[in-house]
Amino acid sequence: MTKPPSNGFADRDGAVYYQAVQGTETTQLRRFIEAAATTYPDSTAVKEEWEPLLKHLVDKDAIIVIDEFPYLIESNEGLPSVIQHLWDTAVDESQATLVLTGSAIGMIHTHILDGGAPLYGRVSQTPNGRLELTQLPFRSINEFVPTYDPEERVFVYGVFGGTPRYLMPLDPSQRLGENINRLLCDPDGPLHDEPETVLQMELSEVNTYFSVLESMASGNRSRNEIAQGAGIESTNTSYYFDRLETLQIIEKHHPALANPARSKQTRYHIRDPVFRFYFRYLYGRSGQYELYGENAYADLIEPELPDFVSETFESLCHQAVPELYTDYQLTQVPSQWWYKGREVDVVAPTDGSTLIVGEAKFTNAPLGYDVLSALEEDAPHIDWTPEAGGEPEFEFALFSRSGFKRSVEEAADERDDLRLFDLTEVVAVLESEAEN
Repeated sequence: MTKPPSNGFADRDGAVYYQAVQGTETTQLRRFIEAAATTYPDSTAVKEEWEPLLKHLVDKDAIIVIDEFPYLIESNEGLPSVIQHLWDTAVDESQATLVLTGSAIGMIHTHILDGGAPLYGRVSQTPNGRLELTQLPFRSINEFVPTYDPEERVFVYGVFGGTPRYLMPLDPSQRLGENINRLLCDPDGPLHDEPETVLQMELSEVNTYFSVLESMASGNRSRNEIAQGAGIESTNTSYYFDRLETLQIIEKHHPALANPARSKQTRYHIRDPVFRFYFRYLYGRSGQYELYGENAYADLIEPELPDFVSETFESLCHQAVPELYTDYQLTQVPSQWWYKGREVDVVAPTDGSTLIVGEAKFTNAPLGYDVLSALEEDAPHIDWTPEAGGEPEFEFALFSRSGFKRSVEEAADERDDLRLFDLTEVVAVLESEAEN
C-alpha cells in the first residue's frame, strides 16, 4: 500500500525497516520504536501506540517497511483498521510509503487484498503496488553453494527449492547429506518444523490438511488417490484442496496440450520442495529417526533421494528445451503428458509439423534403449495436429542424469530425429541464461 513517492526507494533517505516477530503487542511496539529511532531519533518520544507512531513517520514522508506484517496482526487484530483510518485521513499531503510484506499468504489476503478487508482497495495501483515473490530460478543456486558440482546443485534445488530463507543456511563446505541432516532432519534444525509452523499459522484444524499433504507427498496425484491416502471421502476434499491452492501450498497440473478449463485429467503437486520433503520424510516419523539415530539420513532418505528429486529434474528439462531446440518456435511451454496409463515426460509443440517429445530419467543407471522404445510407442497416442494439418513428425529427446547405454548412443548417431542430453548440458543451458 503506498502513496507513490517522487523517486524510487534507492533514491530516498528516511527509510524505516522493521521485521516483525511473534510476541506481545508491547514487545512489537518496543522493537518497532527501536527500528524507527535509528532513522528518526525523536520517535522515542512518541506515545507507544501504533496510530501516533505511524502518524509521526507519515508526517516525515518516511518509507516504512514492515516485514512479516501478519505477526503484528496476531498481536493486534485491529491494526489493519488503524492503518486504514490513518491512510484515509492523514496521507493526502504526504509522500510517505508503507510497504507490508508477509509469508502468511492467507492472512495477507484476509486483512489486505480480499474484498471486505480493512485495507482492501488501498494497495497502490502502480505496477509495483502489489508484488508476489516467486522462488529464485535454478541459476541462482550456484551463489549459495558455489563449490557444488552440477549434479549436486540439482539435488539442492530439488530439496530446498528457490526460497532464499531455505537456501541461506546452506554451508557449501559441507556435503549435501550433511546440510540436509543439519537443516532438515535434526529436530533442532532451523528448517525442521518450518512447514508445520507455516501451515499452523495459515490454517485452523490442521490435521486433515496434514493428511492430505502427506498423501500427496507419498506419490498420490489424483484427487481420489489423495483422498484415499488421507483417509477422507473424495467428495469432501474440495474445501481442503481449494484452501491449499489459495495459500499456494499445492498446484494443479494438466496434461500437455489439454485445455485446463475442460480437462478432467488433473494432478496435484506440493509446490515447495521443502514442504514435499517434510511430508514425505519427516512428518510423524520422529520416533523412527530416534531409532536410527545418526544413520537416519543414510538409511531412510539417501537411497530414495534421486526419486524425490526426479520431479525437479523433469521440470528443469522442460525449462531447458527452448534453448536446446532453438531451430524450432515453440507454441506452448513444455510440460508432461499422460492419458490412460501412458505418460511422456516432455512434450513441446512447435509452429510447424514437429512435436518434440522426450523422457527424463534421474536414476543412478545409464538410460537404456527400453526408454526410447517406450517413448516411440507412446508418442503417436498424443492428440496433437499441426497447425497446417496432417500427421505430426516427432523429434525425440532423452535426458539423463547418468548418461546413456551404448545402444542408445548408437541410435542417436544413426538418426537425425533423436538427441541425447546429459545433466551437465541441461544445467549449463539454464545457468547460461544468467550470463545473457
